[in-house]
Amino acid sequence: MKYRCTVWLTTFIFMMSIAGISHAAAIEADTVEVAYLLDENNGNVAKDISGNDRHGEITGAKRVEGVFGRALEYDGVDDNLIVTGYNGIGGTEPRTTVFWFKTTTVRDHSWVKWGINSPSQKYYIRAHVRGNECNLRVEVNSGNNFGTDNVCDGEWHHCAVVFPDGSDAVKDHDLYVDGKLQEKEGTEFAMDTSVDTQAVNIGARLANHTFMLGTMDEVAIFNVDLSLREIDAIRNNGLKSALGVDPQDKLTTRWAMIKKY
Repeated sequence: MKYRCTVWLTTFIFMMSIAGISHAAAIEADTVEVAYLLDENNGNVAKDISGNDRHGEITGAKRVEGVFGRALEYDGVDDNLIVTGYNGIGGTEPRTTVFWFKTTTVRDHSWVKWGINSPSQKYYIRAHVRGNECNLRVEVNSGNNFGTDNVCDGEWHHCAVVFPDGSDAVKDHDLYVDGKLQEKEGTEFAMDTSVDTQAVNIGARLANHTFMLGTMDEVAIFNVDLSLREIDAIRNNGLKSALGVDPQDKLTTRWAMIKKY
């Protein structure tokens, strides 16, 4: 009986690992603009695993334990990660931004931004403050779209901001927190994101808002509108596994999930 159980478990692990590899391949490599695991132990460089070599320059943020491996802890004063030479996705082109975030502080945390601070041309993902909570928010100058789930409760939350193909206004975005589609609130306004001058920033304030105060892990930008299934693959397995960067890690991830459940 013990032998049969061992054989069954070995077969199950193998099948799960193969399923994980097949599922991960659904996210095409050429759709990834930048992807940071933030797993480096030290130094001021965030390595881009997208294959585009858009490595980020870190200012001030500390290396701490994350959801998958290491993460960056921001002090809320001047910490930042800038993607020098990459100005984001422009106009009304589809896009998806994903990241993990954890904090106990309610403020309008600056998460990811590019574009210029002019009507329609700004692209800014930050926290929306509502009483003693804060929500996932995306905005252009003169318009915004925000959800309802609290992401400032001291727990890790996975955030995904999706601008679907064929859309032209800020409230066309779909916002997901921990895989849950958010209700849409805010003010409608047209989008025409500028990519002329502003490099992508992760953590720095814009205009009268505040720097990020908390911990961020596994941030990536895609040039397509990812489906919820693809977002969940990233959320459940991690960027490295979901993007098929290292097949061996998929087996490790699956084994960890088996042991957990």
